[in-house]
Amino acid sequence: MNKEQYLQKLRENLNGLSAEGTAEIMQYYTEYFEDAGPEHEDAVIEELGDPAILAAQAAEALGQTRIKAPGAPRPLFPSLPGFLRERGAAQEKSAYRFQEMDLEPFRSVYVHVRNCPVTIEESPDGRYGANVCLLLNEGETAQAGVEHGVFTVRISGRAISHRNTQGIQYVKLYLPPTEYDHIELHSSNASVLAGCRVSVRGELKIDTSNSAVNVSGIQDAEKIHADTSNGSIHFRSLKCSGLIADTSNGPIRIEDVSCDVCSADTSNASISVKDSIFRKCVADSSNGSITVSKCQFTEELKADTSNASITAELEGRESDYRVSADTSNAAIYVNGEKRGKSYSSDAGTRKVVLDTSNGKINVIYKPVLLKNMQV
Repeated sequence: MNKEQYLQKLRENLNGLSAEGTAEIMQYYTEYFEDAGPEHEDAVIEELGDPAILAAQAAEALGQTRIKAPGAPRPLFPSLPGFLRERGAAQEKSAYRFQEMDLEPFRSVYVHVRNCPVTIEESPDGRYGANVCLLLNEGETAQAGVEHGVFTVRISGRAISHRNTQGIQYVKLYLPPTEYDHIELHSSNASVLAGCRVSVRGELKIDTSNSAVNVSGIQDAEKIHADTSNGSIHFRSLKCSGLIADTSNGPIRIEDVSCDVCSADTSNASISVKDSIFRKCVADSSNGSITVSKCQFTEELKADTSNASITAELEGRESDYRVSADTSNAAIYVNGEKRGKSYSSDAGTRKVVLDTSNGKINVIYKPVLLKNMQV
């Protein structure tokens, strides 16, 4: 169900109210959706719940109780007009908003929030912009702005209560494709998305929990580090010296990446690395499969898991690699040929270490692709 469908069902369930009451309710909830923005449409629908129940609450609040949805609870507000005024005042008191699409240039970013999705997009007009909405607990304050070349968004203070944090909040940054010194994004229980053609002289660091991290388009960085829990990590179209993906119970996908050292660590989920170039790659999981395909590396590939399979597509010939592969209670296959539970090849210079238990290992040698091996 989208916004239009939800509002239509709400209107249908208001049948029987006065024209003035229906108009007041519809105007309020239409503006409620508009204030949240199209990207939060699903969250608003989930928050408002069944439109039939919402209509019954609103009707009863207005004193027009002809409409009653089965199972609809009694409203928590004495009257709809009073509720709207009180709700608006509460939002004004507990919400912090900052919107500026023509900020003075800055070279670093620091975001420290909670339960709030964070996105970085490429600026459409080359300007530095930000759109921030944060919901605060009593005793907390927030700030956003540029100082000494750093754009900062943070929540500070010690919360007295935790009653006002439910609702829609976000941090959206719009960056021109230029070089930045440092970008650090901290949130919790919310996703982080960075998709823009920028360079980072130092580190791009992302830290969240129970949600996904997606990073794409970074042209050059010293280090890109994403850390989450119970959420996925997706790195795509990146160039950096060091790349670290660290999560638990969430899959990791790395594709079209050029880096010196790549490290991927998860548990109970899969790791996929493909179409990438690196000097060294380490993939570590537990109870999750590992697949490395269409990649080139100059020094070492290491994959370690348990109770799951490993597939390594190696560009070149068997004589190009020093392979050590071991499994237990399963088998190793080299180009489709079964080799038992242990396999090694000591002819080449590029090192491959594959280790699992209770999972099979597939080693596949493929012709070299015409790719630039520089990292």
